[in-house]
Order: sequence, then structure tokens, then C-alpha cells
Amino acid sequence: MITAARLALADLRTRGSLAAGAILLVAVPLTGFLLLDGFSRGIDLRFGAGSSTDLIVQEPNSVGEVYGSRIPASVEADLLARGVRFAIPEIHTVAGTAADNAVLIRGVDPERYRAVTDTTLRSGRMLGPGDPAAAVIVGADLAASRSIGPGDVLPIRGRPFEVIGVFAVGTYVDNEAWVSLEAAQEVLGWGNDVSVFVVPGDGALRPGDRLPGPLSVARRGDFADITNEWDPILALTRVAAGTLAAAGAIILAAVLWRFAWLRRRDLAILRSLGMGRGIGTVFLLTEGTVIVGTALAGAILAALLLGRITPIKSFGIRAEAVFDAVVMLRAAGVAAAVTAASLAVAATRVHLARPALLLRRD
Repeated sequence: MITAARLALADLRTRGSLAAGAILLVAVPLTGFLLLDGFSRGIDLRFGAGSSTDLIVQEPNSVGEVYGSRIPASVEADLLARGVRFAIPEIHTVAGTAADNAVLIRGVDPERYRAVTDTTLRSGRMLGPGDPAAAVIVGADLAASRSIGPGDVLPIRGRPFEVIGVFAVGTYVDNEAWVSLEAAQEVLGWGNDVSVFVVPGDGALRPGDRLPGPLSVARRGDFADITNEWDPILALTRVAAGTLAAAGAIILAAVLWRFAWLRRRDLAILRSLGMGRGIGTVFLLTEGTVIVGTALAGAILAALLLGRITPIKSFGIRAEAVFDAVVMLRAAGVAAAVTAASLAVAATRVHLARPALLLRRD
């Protein structure tokens, strides 16, 4: 068996151009698989909503935590009269003239917003009661996509806002820009209206309640999760990724058979000398492992590079590919499956070939 492995390695060296072509043909679908799986993983990790015990009051049939809800500020007094301990107003909407310059806007009460939202300060400082109306803090993903930080300017509907801090939450919220509630109302032309009220989930109100207005009560974070919104797209990408993996297996099977055919005389002689049929399997396994291993390494490097320079940007949300241990293990599993499937096809053809017939043809 060592003889077959040495023969395979020697074959790869002497037929370097064919080996390089085989590696490239396998690396391309593996790169596609890694990119698709990386983006899918990034969406799963980044675009969920954070868990919370608080509730939100919003317009029915809206996604108030992102956009689509607009209710009067006077609702706060009605909620307090119902016995809720607090009712903190917020504005949530999308501002921009096109998908590539859109920004998710959140108008917050500078004195109370940190009581209901856990954040981690990355740089600068958080928004406070004494800050000017043109002050804004931005999420880490928005800061990265716009290459902005404390001291820079972020235009919102044509008005300049000075970035005073960068924060991180670890969800889709990292794509948002937060301004004071009054500044958001002014720049949006909303008057005294807001999008939602954040209220405690301690029993005064319950998810599913209907209030005059009409208004509805929902669990904070239970809005149509962005990952659920994108489920059809993600399902399609998984089908595409599986198709690419299958294409890689077909390509590799053809390549391995080609290598075996070019070495048919040597393999036939070795089998005539008493070596079993397993020698062909070892030959193909050695070549397949080297080709797929090299292709996987190249695919990882290519996916890391392409994932950095090709993020998805749409209506204020930026999606980046994530290549963590889960994605890498999946890629390794796909590479192993590709090797096994192609080896099974090529080895079957090699085993069926009769040494005497191969030598007689020569």
C-alpha cells in the first residue's frame, strides 16, 4: 500500500498542471459553499433579536421595533393609568433615499433608554441628557460599514449629526443610529408621535393584549425576527451550497478516474504481481486527499478575502460572512464527503478493470 501512495504522490508531481487544474476545479465550488454558509451563519448570529422580559406597545400588524408603527405620545399617560411602572417611548424607522444609503434610526429618551437596553461602549461615550440635538451614537456594524467613529459626521435625511460614540449589542441593533427622541421627531417631521413604548412585562399588560387606539402588546424582541424574514433566501443559499458541493464531488470523481487511467498500466502490473485490489483505492485516496486538502485550504483563504470585500448591504442592514469553528467544521465535513463520494465512483471503476485486459490493450 505504501507503494501505491508513493506512486500517487509521484504522479501529482509529474503531472503538476493537471493536479493544479484539479485543485482549482474543486476549490471553486468549495469557496462558493464557504461563502454561502458563512453569510448564512453571520445572519443567524447577528440578526436575531435580543431576549427581554419587557413588552412593547405598538400599532397592530406592524414591526414597531424596526419600522411601520406610529402612535401619539399621549399614549404614555394612558399606559401609566393602566398601572404599568414605566412607559419609555422610542422611535424606530428607516431613513434614506436608496438601499445603499439607508440608515436604521432609533430615537431614544436620553435619560431612560439605558434602563431597558444593555449596550457595550466601544469608543467615545453614550448619549446623555445634556447632549446637543445633533449628537448621534452608532452601532458597531454601522460604524464599520460607513467607516465612521467619534468626531465624524453621519448625515440623516440631509442633516449632519456628529458621532459621539460607538456601541455594540450583538444583534441587528448594531446597524442602528441612535439620536434623542426630540431630534428624531424633528428630522422625521413626526411632531410628538413615537413608534413604540417599552413597558415592563410584570403583569399589568400581557403579550397579545389589545388596547384602544387601536394598539397591540407584544414581547420585546418577538417581532418578525430578521432571520425568519430571510428564511426563504437562506434556504435557497443552502440548496445552492449543496449543489456546489455535489458539483465538486462530480468534478473530483472525473479527475481521479483520469489520474487512474493515466496510471492504468502501473496499477495493472502491481496487481499482476500479487497486490490486491485495494492498491487502486489507496492510489485514489492519496491523490484525492492531497487535491481536496489543498483545495480546501485555498477555498478558506479565498472565502476569507471575498467575505471581507463583499458584505451585503440592504436598507440599513449590513450582513457579513462569519467563518467560525462551526463553518470550518461544516466545510471540512463537506470536503470529506466530496472525497468519499468521488472516491467511491472512481474506485468502483478501477476495481472493475481487469489487469490482463489493460495490459493487453497496451
